[in-house]
Amino acid sequence: MRSPPFEETTRFAQWLLDAGKPFAGSVLYATSDAVSYALAKYRQDLEKLFLLYQPDLETMMCVLDKGQLLRHAQATGIDTPPTWLPTSRANAQEIANSISERLIIKPRCQLAARNLVKGTVLKPGPDALMQQFDRMAAVGPGDPSFAKSHPEIMFPMFQAFYPEAVNSVYSLSGFRDRSGTKTAVLAAVKSMQRPHNLGIGLCFEEAPVDTALAGKVMELCERIGYYGAFECEFIQAGDKKLLIDFNARFYNQIGLEIARGLDIPGLVYAAATGQDEKVDDLIAAFEKREKGQNYAFCNSFQFQLITRFRRGLGSMSPEESGRWTAWRQSSKNIVEAAFDQNDLVPYAIDSTQQIFAILRRPRAFFRDCLTK
Repeated sequence: MRSPPFEETTRFAQWLLDAGKPFAGSVLYATSDAVSYALAKYRQDLEKLFLLYQPDLETMMCVLDKGQLLRHAQATGIDTPPTWLPTSRANAQEIANSISERLIIKPRCQLAARNLVKGTVLKPGPDALMQQFDRMAAVGPGDPSFAKSHPEIMFPMFQAFYPEAVNSVYSLSGFRDRSGTKTAVLAAVKSMQRPHNLGIGLCFEEAPVDTALAGKVMELCERIGYYGAFECEFIQAGDKKLLIDFNARFYNQIGLEIARGLDIPGLVYAAATGQDEKVDDLIAAFEKREKGQNYAFCNSFQFQLITRFRRGLGSMSPEESGRWTAWRQSSKNIVEAAFDQNDLVPYAIDSTQQIFAILRRPRAFFRDCLTK
C-alpha cells in the first residue's frame, strides 16, 4: 500500500482512516516522529477504527520538541548538554556572537525540517554558525500546518559538541505501561554511526543498565505522561550521562532488545489490546532471561559500505579499519538489522534502498564518509 508522506499529517491521517477500514480493530503504532505526531494529533478519530497505545499530543510534544524535553529532563534531575534555543534570527546572532566553543546545530523538532537532517557539527565562530542557521531555517517543515501550529519551535537549536558523542552514546530502551507500574529497561552503547560525528546508529553493543538513571527516566515519563516503547540517548561525558534525545516509538535497533528477551512490540500489542496478563507474562519472561550473551547489533550492508569507503578515502586509518573488521568477526552474538540467511528479501530491499539513496545524494554520502 502506498500512503501520502508521513510528514503531511492531515493527509496521512485521512489516508489511514480511508484505507484502514478493511483493517478495523488492528493496532497502530509509530515507527517515526512524524507518525507519532499524526497518531497523537488525530488520536480521537483514529481510535474509532484502530486500537492505539498512544499518549496525547501535549505529552508527545514534550518529547518531540527538544526544548520542552530538556526542560522536563532537568526538572527530574537528568543532566543535559548546554543548549541554546533561539527565538528569532536576531536572537540567534546574539547567541552566536557570545559563544566561542564548538557547537552542534540541529532542528529543535525533527518535524520542523523536511530533509530529516539530524544536525551539523560546526567549527567555532559566529559566521559559520549563522550561515548554517539560515540554511537549516530555510528548509522548512514537510507540512506547512505544523509551522502554523508550533511556530515557537521552527528555529534550529544550538548545543555544545562533545567528542564523546562520536563513539560513546549510551542508550536506555524499554517499555512503560499506562499505569507506570509495569516497566522493563535494557541498555546499549552506540559504537558506530553515520555520519561519523552525528547520525543514525549502525552498530550497538549491549551494556549494563544504569539503574539510577533508569529510575529518573521513569520519573520523566511520569512527569510528562508518557507510556509505550521508548529509547533515550545519552552522551557519556566523564562521569555524566547527558540526555540528547528521546524516541517515543519503535526505533532503529529494536531487534537488539527482542534478541535479549525484551519483546517491546509484543508488550505494546498486548497493552493496546487490553491483555494485561500477557504484559505481565512478557515482563516476567524478560526478567528470567539468560544474561551475558554478549549481544551486539549491526546493519551489515551499511557497515561494510561505510568502512570500505572511509578506508578508501583515507578518513579511516588502517588500524581503525582493522579494529572494526575484528569487531565484526568477533565472537559477539550479532543481531542483524536486515540480513537473515533464511529470508534474504529484507536484506535485498534494504541494500537496494541504501544504494538508491546514495545515487540520489552522492555528495552527502561522500561527505559522510570523509567526516572525521
